[in-house]
Amino acid sequence: MGTIYDYLRTKRGAAYSDKQIIERSYLRRKPEIDKPPGALAGRSRVIGDATDEVQDRVMDILIEIGARYKLSYRDIAHTLLICRVESGFNPDAAAGTTTAAGLGQYTEATVIEAAKDHISKKRLGFNLDLSGDGVFDAERGAYGVVLSYMLSKEKALKFFGRDWERHVYIFHHESWYFNPTPKRMGRETVREVQKIIGTKIMPLLGPAEALLRQKGIVSFKLLTSDNKPYADQPYVAIVPPVASVKRPSTIQADKPPKPSIVKGRTDGSGKTQQIETSGLAEVVFVILNHNYKDYIDVSGTVEDVVHTVKPGETLGRIAAANGKTVEELQKLNNLKNPDRIRAGQILRIHDGEYLWRRPPIELIGSYLSEVLNMRPAAAPAIVEHKRSHIVLPEGNAAQRHGGESRVIAIRGKATSEQVATRAKATKIPHTTVEKEIKKTVAVPGRNGRVLREGLLFPVPFRSTARYDTEARRFGSPRGNGRLHGGCDLYAPVGTPVRAMDDGRILNVYGFYWGTDAIEVLHGNFIVRYGEVAPRSVAERKKLVGKTVVRGETIGTVGRLVMPSGKPYKHSMLHLEMYSSDELPSKSELTVNSGPYRRRADLVDPTPTLDKCVDR
Repeated sequence: MGTIYDYLRTKRGAAYSDKQIIERSYLRRKPEIDKPPGALAGRSRVIGDATDEVQDRVMDILIEIGARYKLSYRDIAHTLLICRVESGFNPDAAAGTTTAAGLGQYTEATVIEAAKDHISKKRLGFNLDLSGDGVFDAERGAYGVVLSYMLSKEKALKFFGRDWERHVYIFHHESWYFNPTPKRMGRETVREVQKIIGTKIMPLLGPAEALLRQKGIVSFKLLTSDNKPYADQPYVAIVPPVASVKRPSTIQADKPPKPSIVKGRTDGSGKTQQIETSGLAEVVFVILNHNYKDYIDVSGTVEDVVHTVKPGETLGRIAAANGKTVEELQKLNNLKNPDRIRAGQILRIHDGEYLWRRPPIELIGSYLSEVLNMRPAAAPAIVEHKRSHIVLPEGNAAQRHGGESRVIAIRGKATSEQVATRAKATKIPHTTVEKEIKKTVAVPGRNGRVLREGLLFPVPFRSTARYDTEARRFGSPRGNGRLHGGCDLYAPVGTPVRAMDDGRILNVYGFYWGTDAIEVLHGNFIVRYGEVAPRSVAERKKLVGKTVVRGETIGTVGRLVMPSGKPYKHSMLHLEMYSSDELPSKSELTVNSGPYRRRADLVDPTPTLDKCVDR
């Protein structure tokens, strides 16, 4: 039988005759296939007319989507067989007698239905857009197949109970709204569909399911931007302990299992050790900061995946603060009456119905805390890259690199020359760039003014989200024509904020979105440490005039709470620098004029931060 791919690949089907093709068919409207290089494409619009590689990649996409939506092995096998029957895994297939097209042969009417909230958003979490050329997109088409299977299974269970499997495909083929009365079930078209089920789906379902359950093996390979190995990089792989016989095992589970943790360093070829799973499984791969041991004691809190109800809180307020609806939280927590929640009650916030490709950092922290003997809040400082992967079956086309099978390549932005040069002085973490799961590694030079070299970096670690890029950088645009007057140093809530040098606290007051700012005079310049955790009025007064020494904790990173009551997605230290020692009592740091809305001696902190030391 070989692999699932050998078993399910199909041959080119029969083409429609010109007489059979209606005017609204894509065979008339768009007979030629026009896709950008690299896109998965068929050789024609005929069912099954796609290369083995394209068919295999389509199967890979369907398998991964099914696993991420926590479908069972049998469910995933069913989606593969429906796609095989409908399009032969050709993303560009089109019918001649209808407007049906794409992997799932969606008609124009079905495309419109699929985009609706109560259809796709309810089941997939987003509105599926298959309009226009989208129907021929392989990934969108695969989501369409999975969505249709979900809907068709619901209908088959409703009307046929235990015999649902033999009727799922009827609802995909006829309509999600098909009413299977005896009269309708006796139609010739329905009888033809039942023949297909009896010959092309049911006999293949068991063997396909068994092939999906076969043992999985994968390793990861870290590379530089010029395709050279990235050796000696610390990593952790979080692996489910045991695979279920019914469905792929997961790490992002409703009741997370105690996983197997594989910890190591990449070898000379940039590869990790082999990781084995019992069937399809989710593996969370984490690249660690080279100096992660320096950060394991970072304290503070991270955003929770659960919420403990406080006295006086309502479900509506909790939902709004977490970007959810009351109905979502009610369903997630099995609440019969949304008005009856009690103080101390623990509510789940995330539904866990989809395995996110970038798992929440708090989940990573909870798993790493034991194996690395670290505090969970240190995870943002320790983790350079995190990604959830579905280990695909043997013979897959997706997890290959350089002729090697069962290898997932992760490519960084630094060249091998940059890595070799810098490695002499310090380890360069294999950070990755978000677009392709990679982040930049090189630090550009600076030409700006340095207020003082050798100051202490104000938080105990350097985030991979650099302070000199994107909205975090000095001078980035803000609303109403204002420019950003400082640098944002991302850090978990509760991270200690350290005095960059000896100095004296000039003022402490309320700042943005429920946080405080602390102004410190460090000799001949002033630093505003903003967005720190708030203090009471009495505590603020006690701090004013206090002398601080270099490295002394003067506050902690605060939680930003937007006017809507919802926590902002990031927490950070907002750092501003002023080049004179003119006291704010004589001239306030914040003014109402100029592009930065700040005092004229405001300077870009970036060059000074670049010259800071960590201890």
